[in-house]
Amino acid sequence: MIISTVGSHSALQILYGAKKESFSTKVYCLKGNEKLYRRYPVADQIVTVDSYIDLLDIKYENEEIFVPHGSIISTLEKRALDIPIPMIGNREGMYWEMVREKNLELLKKANIRTPYTYKPEEIDKLCIVKFPGAKGGDGYFLCSSYQEFEEKIGELIKEKKVSEEEASNAQIQEYIVGVTMYPHYFYSPIYDRVELLGIDRRYETNVDALGRLSQSHSKISPTYTVVGNQPLIARESFLHKLLDYGDLLREVSVDSFHPGLIGPYCIEMALTDKEIVAFEFTSRIVAGTSLYISGSLYSKILFDEEMSMGRRIAREIKLAKEQNRLDDIIS
Repeated sequence: MIISTVGSHSALQILYGAKKESFSTKVYCLKGNEKLYRRYPVADQIVTVDSYIDLLDIKYENEEIFVPHGSIISTLEKRALDIPIPMIGNREGMYWEMVREKNLELLKKANIRTPYTYKPEEIDKLCIVKFPGAKGGDGYFLCSSYQEFEEKIGELIKEKKVSEEEASNAQIQEYIVGVTMYPHYFYSPIYDRVELLGIDRRYETNVDALGRLSQSHSKISPTYTVVGNQPLIARESFLHKLLDYGDLLREVSVDSFHPGLIGPYCIEMALTDKEIVAFEFTSRIVAGTSLYISGSLYSKILFDEEMSMGRRIAREIKLAKEQNRLDDIIS
């Protein structure tokens, strides 16, 4: 059996984890990017493509399972659902992730607090403007009025950083002042349980550097492009809340897109001194899991061995194959 993925995002971790579970591995990468996977030999096969669109007609092997991640969502968007290779997880969950209205709907069904959303003409407080797709915060901006919104979004369109369509689908949310946190969940159909395997927070440019500047530079506009991730250990007294949120989201997902969230998922949230506010969920592996290629505190306790998210995916595939239950974990 072969585990494959696209050469970007968290591919090194995914393929390394697959090899730890004795699978053959394959990476599909854009021409010119294959040298990375030769220097870090996690892929038994390297298949180059001119464009990610080529994946929609790719010829794949028997007993090949594909692990989706953020790069195919940001580049192919909804077309990613048409990749013909059997995927770990639920494609319908990926659709709910990509459509922001659906994304927030699922969080609200789970009674998880989400930011208030506004129409442009309703902006009367500090808001953050986001665009569709898994683009790592690229293009996000702050504004406090309709006029400021129009000015900033007009600049982005003029500079071709966002399209007219993306601008019309922009999501305007109240800005939450708090500590961001990204818990990594895994729902196992084999064990019928939700596992919390790690937590990270993102390092974003330039907003995470502005605090080091003097007040004289306070007029610099913050940007929110993700450039890396940092490990985070939550206070132990707070873990039950994170576990509850993971359980709740999984439970409501079953009714929304049966059989619900399968495999890795994440809730992107911020913690204030009063509450937890969730921005969105992702229905696949997130890049911050690569921090824990040798496992985290939580995965070590659960498995008593080195268990990354990539390896956890491969372990679930192995167990499902042994029990003749692959149909329970792929779509």
